[in-house]
Amino acid sequence: MLKLFRQNFKITNDCIILVTPLIIFLSILSWYINFAFNSIDDVKKLLLGIFTLFIMFSGFFASWLYMTKKTIEMSKKVYIFDKDRAGDFARLLIALPQGLGKLFIPIIGATAIYIFIYFGIYCILNFLITKYIGYVDLSAIDIDSLNLSSKELIAFVNDLDINDMKVITAWYFSSAIAINVISFITILWIPEIVYKNRNAVKALFSAVKKCFNNFKELFILYIFMLCIIKLLSIINTLLLFIPILYFFVLIITYYFIVYFVVLLFTYYEQKFTNQ
Repeated sequence: MLKLFRQNFKITNDCIILVTPLIIFLSILSWYINFAFNSIDDVKKLLLGIFTLFIMFSGFFASWLYMTKKTIEMSKKVYIFDKDRAGDFARLLIALPQGLGKLFIPIIGATAIYIFIYFGIYCILNFLITKYIGYVDLSAIDIDSLNLSSKELIAFVNDLDINDMKVITAWYFSSAIAINVISFITILWIPEIVYKNRNAVKALFSAVKKCFNNFKELFILYIFMLCIIKLLSIINTLLLFIPILYFFVLIITYYFIVYFVVLLFTYYEQKFTNQ
C-alpha cells in the first residue's frame, strides 16, 4: 500500500489537468449558492434550488469522473511524437460531454441513494438520542452569530448544562461513526460505476462485497485518506484569517481532492480490472 501511495503522487501530477474543471465547477457552485441564499423566499424556490444543486452535482461528477478515468489511461502512455500527446489531450476535453452521456444516470442514482441513506441515518439517530438522552433546543439561538472567534459561541457553550453536553456529544460521535462507516463500505462504489458501467444499485452491492473481501487493504487506504483530510481541516481552520496562506492551503486541498480520486481509481484498476 505504501508503494501505491507514493506512486499515486506521480500519477496525480500527470493528471493535474483535472484540477481545472474542479476549480471552475466549485466557483460556479459557490456563486449559485450565494445567489440562491439571497433569492429564495418560499418553499417552491427552495425545492427548485435543491433540485438544481442535485442536477449540477450529478452532471459535473458524471463528466469529471469519466474524464479522470481517461486521464489516468493517458498518463500511462509513452509518447514519441508531440502531436500524439496533443491529440490525446484534445480527446480529454471531449471526455467531459461523453461522461455526461455515459454516467449521468448511474451517478444521479448514486447521489439520490446517498441522500436517502444519510437522511435515514439522521432520522434513526434523532429518534434514539431524543428518546434515550434528550435534545437541545436551538430555536432561540442566533446560529449565524456562533462562529469560532465570537463571544456568543463561548457564552453558548458555558450556558449548556450536563444533559445538553451529553446530547451534543452523542450527536457528534454517533454521526461521525455513522458517516465513516458508510463512507468506508461504499469507498469503491463510484469506481465500480465508472469502470463497470453498472447501474447504481448493482454497483453498490458489488462495491460493498469487494470492500469486505479486501477489508485490510481498504481500511489502510481509508485511514490514510482520513488522516490527510483531518490534517487539511485543521490547517484550514488555523489559517482561515490569513488570506495569503489560506489561498495556498486551498490549492493544496484541490490537489488532494484529485489525489484521492486518482488513488481510488488506480487501486481499483490494479486490483479488479488488471486481474
